[in-house]
Amino acid sequence: MKRMILGLALLVMTAAGCGPDLSHLPKTVTAEGTVTLDGKPIENATVVAIADQGEYSARGVTDATGKYSLQAFEEKKGAVPGSYRVQVNKTVLTESGGGEDENSIGSVNVQYGLPKKYAAVSTSGLTLVIPDQDKSDLNFELKSN
Repeated sequence: MKRMILGLALLVMTAAGCGPDLSHLPKTVTAEGTVTLDGKPIENATVVAIADQGEYSARGVTDATGKYSLQAFEEKKGAVPGSYRVQVNKTVLTESGGGEDENSIGSVNVQYGLPKKYAAVSTSGLTLVIPDQDKSDLNFELKSN
């Protein structure tokens, strides 16, 4: 019985150290907000934040209410505090039929679901400052014109 308890204790202590070592990653904080276009929430838009200084970026995807949450690392939630330039993309795919012949192939049309200017940090005009503490009101109010 003592051997079984000792073995179980050893197994638990070993398993506790099996997670990834995240100590080499910088501090991250919750960085989230809402994306709207002309006051309406945008679903399935990708928000990409690229640091002004440094090597970090973060991304998030909006839900049905337009809410997004940025994540800089796959292994760790949140974004690194700092100043960022932002782009917001939404791609809409539409299929066009291939005709009546079942062997013909249709085509897929790719369209921007948002004004094209928001698709690149160089033209979006969007910026973001992520403070050293969690922030949940990092909103982007996009306009059609």
